Amino acid sequence: MTPAVRTALIGTAALSAFTAIGLAAFPWSMLRGEAERRLSDHYGRSVRIASLERLDAFSLSPRLRIRDLTIPQADWAGPGSTVAIRQADFGVSLPALLTGRARLRDVRVDGMRLDFVRSADGRESWKGVKAKASSASGSGPMIDGLSIADGRLIYRDAKRDRTLNAALTVDSGGLKLDGSGTVLGAPVRMTASGPTVTGTSPWPFQADIAGAALTMRAKGRMDRPLDIRHMALTVSARAANLSYVDAIIEAGLPRTQPVRLAAQARRDGTDWAVTALNGNIGRSHIAGGATIRKRDGRSIIEGDVYSRQFDFDDLSDARGRAIAAAKRAKAGPRVFPDTAIDLHNVARTDGRLTLKADKLLWPGPSPFRSLSGTLDLQHSLLRIDDLKLGLSHGTMAGSFRVDQRSGRPVMTMALHLNNGRLTDFAPNTQVDGRLDGRLRLTGTGRTIRAAIARSNGQIGIVARNGALPARTAALLGQDLLKGLTLDKAKQASLRCAIVRLEVRGGMATANPILIDTTRARTDISGSVNLNGEHMMLTMRGTGKQDSALKLHGPITIGGTLKQPQIALPKGGPVGTILKSIGRAMDGKKEPVAGDAACGALTKRAMAVG
Repeated sequence: MTPAVRTALIGTAALSAFTAIGLAAFPWSMLRGEAERRLSDHYGRSVRIASLERLDAFSLSPRLRIRDLTIPQADWAGPGSTVAIRQADFGVSLPALLTGRARLRDVRVDGMRLDFVRSADGRESWKGVKAKASSASGSGPMIDGLSIADGRLIYRDAKRDRTLNAALTVDSGGLKLDGSGTVLGAPVRMTASGPTVTGTSPWPFQADIAGAALTMRAKGRMDRPLDIRHMALTVSARAANLSYVDAIIEAGLPRTQPVRLAAQARRDGTDWAVTALNGNIGRSHIAGGATIRKRDGRSIIEGDVYSRQFDFDDLSDARGRAIAAAKRAKAGPRVFPDTAIDLHNVARTDGRLTLKADKLLWPGPSPFRSLSGTLDLQHSLLRIDDLKLGLSHGTMAGSFRVDQRSGRPVMTMALHLNNGRLTDFAPNTQVDGRLDGRLRLTGTGRTIRAAIARSNGQIGIVARNGALPARTAALLGQDLLKGLTLDKAKQASLRCAIVRLEVRGGMATANPILIDTTRARTDISGSVNLNGEHMMLTMRGTGKQDSALKLHGPITIGGTLKQPQIALPKGGPVGTILKSIGRAMDGKKEPVAGDAACGALTKRAMAVG
């Protein structure tokens, strides 16, 4: 070794030694003003520290004491302090600090009050004005040993309507939090516990919320003590409706019927993985799993949801059902649902969910038996391109989209019905036949009903190769005598029933509507106003055989799709019958209808673009 190298090494060693000695003997009280300045700059408020002193004389792990640390509340949050600590003693590892890792040893806090406030618009009083976005891996300073005497945690959240006021202690017996609060205005009691806060080993914990409206239990293990950003847990919940659970987990869930759910979860930074989800909402079964990630201010949700049986009514609570019932009472029965499609509440949510329900439950008879599809939401564009509904017979499949990228919901639905049965949709008519259909509508509105009321598109429905009572077939041909005298058990064949509607601005015009049986042909003209589902139709029936007593003149069909109103030709029942009898006595032959071109008409009706 050359003299120059030896001299350099000796100089480096000496410098390191002097540096270590200087750090070991550093007078930390000199940094009180700098600490106040930096904290004040970070929070945008005037932070005060009454004193900062060193408790030992010489050490690379000095022990410090802070007295009366106060971080004022944000101006918008009201008076008081966000953080107030009467006294805190702690050791600092200088080697760890020099390598960029904050490690505190044997932290002892005597007298602490945390008063955290979140505003309705999401501002959080405990975050600084210069706080950086949290990374997925950040965990805060490492704390090796913690005790807290006379601690209190107060939390007031206007955004999620929840509060907490709890005593917090940490001693040789472990961590204990015990207090009361509210969730969506409902009183609850919250407790949490864990073992001694020391070391870096995994740290088990349990947290409970108990109340009449909500009961939740989370039991799990953090990767190290108090590392709430890295943990695995099992969660169970019982609530009056799902919105109480959502007030805790903040996933944008609706008000529903009462719920019982359980799941396993893993959190890493801002990411959550939920597995083994299982439970019930009302009489609906729910199972599956999902991952929830936060990226660039957006929530990204991906997962699978499965149900053995599902009732859409379970997605409304008693209040929601009462509102829906009031709407039905005011508007009357409707075919098209008033389901909301406004994506405003999920404007910052993206994701992909696979949905499957083996059995759909309804309050009354319904041909819809099962459901499956994949819901894809990207920047306010919702797509279900593989929607499939199983029916009592056949299937209904297609796509459903809501595009709200321009600021207002634009709905497009394209559905096709294959191999259905007419009797499944109209069981009281005693009319059956194979049923197929095509529908494509595009409209703007905040509900499905409102969008259809303003829609453009086409609707095609075809029933073929069926049967119906012969009396019904005769009456469709306006043959009064046969319609009243034929054997009730006698049947006629349904060759085809064709419905094609051209929809413009919510007005659906018949093009055409006809019913062709072995006894008669019935042609229907007019339109249906989808805004209110009001029918304005005119029906003319012609028999395929001689009629001894025919009802002359058009029959009008008004009312709504759910509650049609049929009016006989002008002159009333007596007048029209007398007119028919007069024509029969005059010996005038009634015109006879031929068979409709069912094949060509079917092809045209199904040509929905």
